[in-house]
Amino acid sequence: MWGEWWNRFVASDPALRRFRTAIRVSCSVALTLVVMLPSLTLLGQPLSSALIGAIVAIQSSVAVNDTSQRQRLVTTLLMPLPATASLVVATVTQPLPLLKVGLFLVVIFVATYIRRFGVRYFALGFVGFFGYFFAMFLRPTLEQIPYMALSAVCGALAACLLRFVLLRDDPQGVLERGRRTLRAHVHSLLHAVRDLAERPDSPKRHRELRVRSTRLNETALMLEGVLEQLPGLDERRRLLLRQRLLDVELAAENLLTPLTRAFEDPEDTRAVPALAPLLDVLRTDPAEFRAAGKRVAENFEHQGSVELAMTVRRLGSAMAELAEATAEVGGEDDPTVEEETVEEAEHDSEDSSSKDSTETETGLRRPEVRIAVQVTSAAALAILGGQFVSPNRWYWAVITAFVVFISVNSRGDLLVRAWQRTAGTVFGVLAGILVASQVTGHLVTELLLVLCCLFLAFYCLGYSYSALTFFITTALGILYGILGTFSVSVLGTRLVETAVGAAAGVLAAVLILPTSTRTVVRSRSREFLLQLRDLLRHAGNETNSTGTVTGLRESTRELDEKLQQLRNSARPLTGLRLRSRNSKLQRELTVAQGCAYYVRNLAVVLGHTAEMTDEDTRRRLAEALWAMAESAEALTDESDRAFDETLRVLRGYTEQLHDIAEALPTGPTSLHRTINLLDRIGQTIHDLGREFGVAERREAEPAG
Repeated sequence: MWGEWWNRFVASDPALRRFRTAIRVSCSVALTLVVMLPSLTLLGQPLSSALIGAIVAIQSSVAVNDTSQRQRLVTTLLMPLPATASLVVATVTQPLPLLKVGLFLVVIFVATYIRRFGVRYFALGFVGFFGYFFAMFLRPTLEQIPYMALSAVCGALAACLLRFVLLRDDPQGVLERGRRTLRAHVHSLLHAVRDLAERPDSPKRHRELRVRSTRLNETALMLEGVLEQLPGLDERRRLLLRQRLLDVELAAENLLTPLTRAFEDPEDTRAVPALAPLLDVLRTDPAEFRAAGKRVAENFEHQGSVELAMTVRRLGSAMAELAEATAEVGGEDDPTVEEETVEEAEHDSEDSSSKDSTETETGLRRPEVRIAVQVTSAAALAILGGQFVSPNRWYWAVITAFVVFISVNSRGDLLVRAWQRTAGTVFGVLAGILVASQVTGHLVTELLLVLCCLFLAFYCLGYSYSALTFFITTALGILYGILGTFSVSVLGTRLVETAVGAAAGVLAAVLILPTSTRTVVRSRSREFLLQLRDLLRHAGNETNSTGTVTGLRESTRELDEKLQQLRNSARPLTGLRLRSRNSKLQRELTVAQGCAYYVRNLAVVLGHTAEMTDEDTRRRLAEALWAMAESAEALTDESDRAFDETLRVLRGYTEQLHDIAEALPTGPTSLHRTINLLDRIGQTIHDLGREFGVAERREAEPAG
């Protein structure tokens, strides 16, 4: 039982990234306070100046996400500059309320707009906003600015110490933890299968199985991203690790088919007792995966379940090979390779920036301009509304209006975030009142509880925005006690101001340059289909011209990333409505996920097929792939061909392939499997066309 819960914990936090981030945040804040509080006391300065250092430490730990270690270090060291500049501007304009408010709107616009120049400017703009915000919160004098600047430098240095020395981002360690996470995901997937076996007709358990499969795919994608940051790793070993990750993912996914098929057959009960030994395999030491999987597979073979035996054997081998490949990565870092990786990353970043700058969209159509205008308008509305609630604390409405726009792509995203922030604040206010009323006056206890709340808040970052807001609000209640300003009315004012800021953000998103969620979903669907088209065309070209297929795994992962973006953009629509299997959007996502799954399998088997078949068969395979690419393109605005026409052409080519396969003297081969996968992909494209309303309903399945 304990092992199952531990696997769920590991699976919920791939490679323990959230846990490590939360540790960094809380420890860097603690270190900043340990240094600054005694220093400020000796210098005769208010202890509240240490808050700026804490904010810089938090933002340096969370918002700095450059592509290389060197770039992250530079950005972290730059963080005190915009924070101090904002403090100076806000303090100088303190006697001029109208100018102070006007400049605040300018700071908000600039902090949002400069994100277009890259992730470094996202972090610098973010900390610049918070510098201005906390200047209004703390109301410092000009004499305090040097000490606040010193506190900001201390916060940045503390974050550097935690991030680059004590809890350094070691890609090797991340990969090892990620491998354990991948195993935990497979374990959770099989537990979901076990739950489904108990109630095969439960839509909830079917949905849970899909969710587990999706998380397995997302974790594999994350780990492949980590491979790009591994220093001293040559391209051959990098490709080997990618292959092993894909093998584990596919082996686990392919295991679902014979198991779930057995559940659908009431007379076939072999799969249910099969789950116990399968779970035992996953508890085995990595070095024993292959042998343990072989023993379980032989048992299934004796029972007559050959397909299940093959998938179990494949899973055991894949897990063992991944463990072996991970163990081979190590040794001393090669600084030359690391420098090359950094330079390549910088070059890619420059290419990306230049590509962005050549976009045809101008003026208010540019995404960064549109969002900056929306955020500034929301902040202006929040200032007006917040003034009616509290002339002295309206800035809480502004911070809500600002942060609800972070990482949102549509009105639906913003509505969800605004609701989550308001709900988290409501419960956080209640918790803050309860906790602060008990510990106010006990400084050590208060500081420890603030650090504990920070840890829990940032552990929830990216997982539950409501929980993050809850713990931050609770920490603020304790902080008010430390500053000697705690009262129920103060927290009540924060709650109302939060609601005002959320409402201002929603109004700005709905009325000012709005982007609907459905528009974003359509755009993401188009990107997914065009990536599918490019992948199929590339596969067809290589099959026809060289007789070998390479480079498909990169394209496959790009397709997975497009699918993940599509799922994320659709989340406001699928999460807020009553979930139903008849939901059109949910069906589209399910079909797209199935398509990506079949393409991952095709990427593995097509190379073997191309090498083992004659030139005529390869040409027919290429024609089928090209026709399938045309069908995918016909679902977008880049094609002028009728979708049903492309399907008829595709069916003609697949029928020819079935004729060739039936004429083979031997049993099932890689050609049979490739044709079967092409049929499956063709069917998912047809199903997507039906969901889009451009395909004729077809009762019969594709040939084969």
